[in-house]
Parts: sequence; C-alpha cells; structure tokens
Amino acid sequence: MTKKSKFVINPDTIRIILIVIGSIFSTLVLAFSILAINEIQTNHLDAASRYLLFIFIVLGLSRLVTFFIERTKLSFIRFLTLFIFNAVLGIIVMFARQNPYFYQLVGGLYCMTIIISRIFKLLQNHSKRSIVINSLIILAAILLAIGLFISKENDTIASPVTVTCTVIAISAFFEVISNATTHMRAKVLFKIIVRTYALEIILGLVTLMVGSSIILMIYEKDTIKSFWDGLYHCFATVTTIGFGDFPMVTPIGRAITVILGIYGIVVVAVITSIIVNFYNETTGKKDIDEFKEIEEETKNKKKKE
Repeated sequence: MTKKSKFVINPDTIRIILIVIGSIFSTLVLAFSILAINEIQTNHLDAASRYLLFIFIVLGLSRLVTFFIERTKLSFIRFLTLFIFNAVLGIIVMFARQNPYFYQLVGGLYCMTIIISRIFKLLQNHSKRSIVINSLIILAAILLAIGLFISKENDTIASPVTVTCTVIAISAFFEVISNATTHMRAKVLFKIIVRTYALEIILGLVTLMVGSSIILMIYEKDTIKSFWDGLYHCFATVTTIGFGDFPMVTPIGRAITVILGIYGIVVVAVITSIIVNFYNETTGKKDIDEFKEIEEETKNKKKKE
C-alpha cells in the first residue's frame, strides 16, 4: 500500500496565493512609478531611472504570476511576449540615463505592451463590453505612443519619463482595483439596487446632500466658499468620516450637519443591510450547489480509494 500524502495543497489555495502575490506586485509597480515621478520633480533623474528598472523587473514577475493563475497556451504566449518586452525595456533604461530619446523609446514600447496585453484580453473575452473597453484602451495607447514619438517639446528627459511613469501608475492603479474587485458580481449588485428600495434611498440621499450644500453655501459664507466645498462637507458628514475641516458656525449650518449625520448613520446602515441580504439570497443558492458538487466529488474520491 502506498502512503497517502498528508501535505496536499488545495488548487484554490494556490490560486488565492498567486492572486495575492499579483496584487502585491501591482501595488509595488504603482509605488515605484509614483516615487519615480517624485524624483523627476526634484531633478533626481538617476534615481528615477532606477525606479523604472525596478518597475520593469516587477512587471516581468507579475506576468509570470498571471501565467501560473491562468495556465493556458494563450496565457503562456502572452507571458512570453510581454516578458520579452519588459526585459528589453529594462535594458534600454539601464543605458538611457541622460538621453531623452531613449526614454521616448521606453514610453513607446510600454504603450506597445499595453496594446499587446489588450489584444490578448480580446482573444480571451469576446463580449461587447470587453471589445469596447479594450478597443478604447488600445486606441489611447496608440495615440499616446504617437504623441511621444512625434512631440518636439521632449527636449529634456523629464518630459518622456514623467509621461511614461504616469501611464504606468495609472495602469497599475487600475490593475490593483481590478484584482480587488475581480470576483464582485457587478450585474447582481446592480439588480439589487434597482429591484430594492436602495435606489430610491440613494437618490434621496444625493438630493439631500445637494440641497444642503446650497443652503450651507448661502449661510456659511466664511467657511463654505463654493458649492463643491459644501458637497464635500455633506459627504464627509453623511459617511460619518467627519474630517472637521469645514466647521459650521451658524445655527442653520450646525442643524443641517446634525441632520445629515443622523440621516447618514441610519441610511448607510439600511442600504448596507439591504444589499448584503439580497446579495446573499441571490448568490446563496449557487454557492450551495457548488458546495454540494464539491462534497459529492470528495465522497466519490474516497470511495475509489
């Protein structure tokens, strides 16, 4: 008889670990790109180039993690292509240093990686939403690459490096958001808001905030300088954040703030409970079926053994 292995890692566990690692890499890319922009603003171009090198190294590792998560032929081709591009970008950055034209090339090639990545996304997902979003991103990347190459104002290093780092930061930010919300069922959430009273409550909340902002703008002239200041104060009050950077001094301003605070505590709790309960009801049946399938598969495996 063969001994059974006691340490068997669940594939779902491995997938979760890889997703966490991918999120960490995306966060690192975002941090390095912001640090690079900061170094450019303080005229430390050597430090900025080092951060760019770190960015392309982390991006290469991130592509590898994505391949291990998907593990398909298409994802392997995508990983290999983008890894080669990131390696080339890293090499160019090492030799760029004080040459603005090299950095223009870096920006253009990074735009190419965006285009290639989105083409692979289109090959994986043929839905209308995917086609529209990815096509717009591809068009924006093409226009940006053309702008970097034909621009005559890029006579300094700072300009192309700043543009490249900004684009990388934006891409990394949306990657982090995507990783955080990848399993949120947006369609289900939208249906919940429409079918329950949550939509009416949210609209009522928005109306109250807008009306209160106008009143505060009139009666709190010394504190609230514009409608947007009033709306910001109302939002901070309703969400119970309460920064306190716009103190109310008039009785009307204080009364409105108190009303908004009480209304926010009640309404936010109601909306949250409605969405959570309805979400559990709509998705719970599917989860129960999945658990039953897993239990049956486990029982069948034990019987075979």
